Amino acid sequence: MAALFPDGRALGIEAAVIAGLIVLVSFLVYHFTVHKIVNHRPLGGTNVDVSSATSDQSEAAFAVDPSDAKRIFGASNDTGLEVVRLYESGDGGTSWRRKGGPAVPGGSCAHGAPSVAFGTHGREYLAFLAAQYCGDSLTPQLVVTTRARQAARWEPLVRVAEPTWKYGFDDAPRIAVDERSGRVYVAWTRSLSKGEATIVVSASTDEGKTWSAATPVSASLEHPHHATLAVAENGDLYVAGIDAKLGVWVARSTDGGKTFAAPEAAAALRANPAGGCALAAQDPLPKELTGCAGPDPTVTVGKDRVYVVYGDVGANQTPDVYAVTLDRDLKVVARTQVNPVEKKKTQQFLPAAGLDPTTGVLWTCWYDTTFDENAHRAWFTCSASHDGRTWSAPLRASAEPTSPNILYGTLGGAGLYAAIAARQGVAHVFWADGRVIANSSDIFTAAIPEKTAFSPEN
Repeated sequence: MAALFPDGRALGIEAAVIAGLIVLVSFLVYHFTVHKIVNHRPLGGTNVDVSSATSDQSEAAFAVDPSDAKRIFGASNDTGLEVVRLYESGDGGTSWRRKGGPAVPGGSCAHGAPSVAFGTHGREYLAFLAAQYCGDSLTPQLVVTTRARQAARWEPLVRVAEPTWKYGFDDAPRIAVDERSGRVYVAWTRSLSKGEATIVVSASTDEGKTWSAATPVSASLEHPHHATLAVAENGDLYVAGIDAKLGVWVARSTDGGKTFAAPEAAAALRANPAGGCALAAQDPLPKELTGCAGPDPTVTVGKDRVYVVYGDVGANQTPDVYAVTLDRDLKVVARTQVNPVEKKKTQQFLPAAGLDPTTGVLWTCWYDTTFDENAHRAWFTCSASHDGRTWSAPLRASAEPTSPNILYGTLGGAGLYAAIAARQGVAHVFWADGRVIANSSDIFTAAIPEKTAFSPEN
């Protein structure tokens, strides 16, 4: 016959379960109500929702007009459109006009990964990946278009280079303009054969109507990814990226991108994804921006220095942000950690960088979990430097945090990178932000003055 009253052992187990539930509920109440996580860093500037759309916007690309620092042009991916989404501001980023980008001929779709630049007299350039048919993720192709001014029509899309073989692809394009000559450059990863892909460069001297043959930066690179490029005042072209052998590398061309000197190692990578991040059965795939994230290098060029900002795992085995300073001949002058050294296992990831050509100030921004020990919240955070070696105290670009789960989800789905466009002492920073719609991202911006970053109160 069953006992009417439980024995002492059963009562003890029940009491322990109840006590555990009380502790759990108390923790949840404290964590989500009483214990409010606060980022104590100063806010760099007013936050503006640039995209303000219901679908996901990611992969921000923006530029400031050299002839009018109030005029900003940009683009992003948009999962709700069959084209890239475009943005225009004439008041320094306070307000924005939004529209869909140029249609892909034949009823096809944009594949994303936009990159933008301003040329002479306010001319806008837009590079992105187009699909041969909507949903084609295996053979995207690089296209470029341009228009003379904001109100002008976009020129027909031009494919920069024809495929080298039946299933050839283009991936991860970047575009830049030599402000002195008007020469336009694009660098990207290109499939050369079934088993080989590498970073190539092409140039245009007629405002994007025709392009030179796609020239590999170097045959010595092993699985190169993440091309980034910048043009010096004297017209020299610098291209940087990552590979499985050198880690972070930089190469220079002094003849308009026709030839490059041997790539120089800028920094070894503790966590180097290059060897296999965009491969399937040892064959290359166009998955660079979703599969090779981590280092995300950016190269910029000042008056007498070249800078490469990148991400890597630090001594405490968590991601940090680093900057390498090189001379114009690519001799390393210094390597520094941009974010403050922390004893706790904080995370600083997905960095972006930009240099103000009018002041020489280098800006770097990243997502940062410093004020949430559980890494459930990340604030887009920025710092500035006059020399690439010493950095201002970090300040918040984002007023509100975003869950890293949203960021990594967006990264794995549509790709994710931030942008910095700096001129006349103001850095316009752009990032994917998840505060508006649950599990979704908008492109946000903030205009951060240099005086704010270098303020003694910061």
